[in-house]
Amino acid sequence: MFPAREVARVALESGWEVAYFGSHRGIEGKACQKAGLPFYAFPSEPLYRLWTPRGARAAWNLFRSRRLAGVSLAAYGADVVFSTGGYASAPVVSAAKSLRVPYVIHEQNTVPGRTNRILGQSAAFVCTVFDSSARYFPRDRTRMTGIPIRRELRASAQGSLPLTHSLEKAAPIVLVMGGSQGSEAINDMALATAVRMASTPVQWLHITGAKHFERTIASKTKMAVRSDYTIKAYLDAAEMASALFSCSLAVCRSGAGTLAELAAFRKPSILVPFPSAFGDHQRFNALDFEKMGAAEVVLQGELRAAVLEARILGWLSDRSRLERAEASLAAWDKPGAAAAILGILEEAAQ
Repeated sequence: MFPAREVARVALESGWEVAYFGSHRGIEGKACQKAGLPFYAFPSEPLYRLWTPRGARAAWNLFRSRRLAGVSLAAYGADVVFSTGGYASAPVVSAAKSLRVPYVIHEQNTVPGRTNRILGQSAAFVCTVFDSSARYFPRDRTRMTGIPIRRELRASAQGSLPLTHSLEKAAPIVLVMGGSQGSEAINDMALATAVRMASTPVQWLHITGAKHFERTIASKTKMAVRSDYTIKAYLDAAEMASALFSCSLAVCRSGAGTLAELAAFRKPSILVPFPSAFGDHQRFNALDFEKMGAAEVVLQGELRAAVLEARILGWLSDRSRLERAEASLAAWDKPGAAAAILGILEEAAQ
C-alpha cells in the first residue's frame, strides 16, 4: 500500500487524476480514505488450494473481481495502471491487459510473486528494487527504480523534518520489529536476549504488532525483563521516523519495505527472514543486504538468545563495521523512487 500511495502523491502533485483499485480486504480502503484517494473495491482474495471450498470461493471471487474491474476501469478511462503486485492487483491488471490499457508493475522483492511473474511479461515496464529480480522479466522493459517509502519517513531521514518524538540516546538503542503482522519468534527471542544482556548498556524499543502486544507485555513481566525495554504495538509515521533515526541497530524481518526504510536511515540490521514467504524471497532479500555489508542474516530456525546477543554485541562494538554498513546503504538507497516511477508511467501512457 505505501509505495502505491507515494506514487499516487507525486502523480497528483503533477496534475494526474488518480484512483486506487483494490480489495475489500486489508488496509487499502482506510488508507485511501485517509489519503483522500477515490477507492474502487472488489471481492478479490488470496487463492490458496483451488480444490477446497475456500479455494473455490477465492477463484470465484477473483473471476468476479476481474469482470467488475474491467467495467470500472473502462468507465474510469484510465490512461495507465500501476501495480504493486499481489492477489488484489491480478484482476485489475488482467482487465487492463484485455482493455489494452498499458500497465507498469513494481516488483519489490528479489523473487517475484506469482501475479507479477506472469503479468510482468506483457507489462509496458517493470520497475525493480533488487538487481537480481530483473532476470524474471523482459530485459528491455525493466527499470531499476528502488521502492518509495512514506514521505514522512523520507523527510526525517534527509533531515528536512523536525523529529518531534526524538528518543533519549543515553545508550545504544536496539529496534526490534516483526513486520506488519508481528512475529512471535522474534518477540520471544528479543525478550530472552534482553534478559541475557541485563548488564549491557543497551536500550530496547520493541514493536510487536497489535496481535502480539498483550502477550509480549505479559511475557516481559513474567521474565522480569529490564525496565528500559519499551514495548509498543504500533508506531505512527512520526514515531517510526524517530525510532529509525535514533536506533543504532535493528532486529527485524526482511520485507522490501522494511529494508528500504532501514536504507533511508542508514541503519544496519540483523535480519530474520520470514520462512514462509513466497519463493523464500525474504531470505534472498536479506542475503543481498548481507553481501553488501549492511546486515547479518539469522534464519528463524537458528534464532537463539545467545546467537542474537553475540550478533548485537558484534555490531555495536565495531565502529568501522557500522560505518561501512552506512556507506553501503547510502549507495543502495534511491530517494527519488516515486518520481522515477511516475516518469515511467508517463512514458507508458504516451
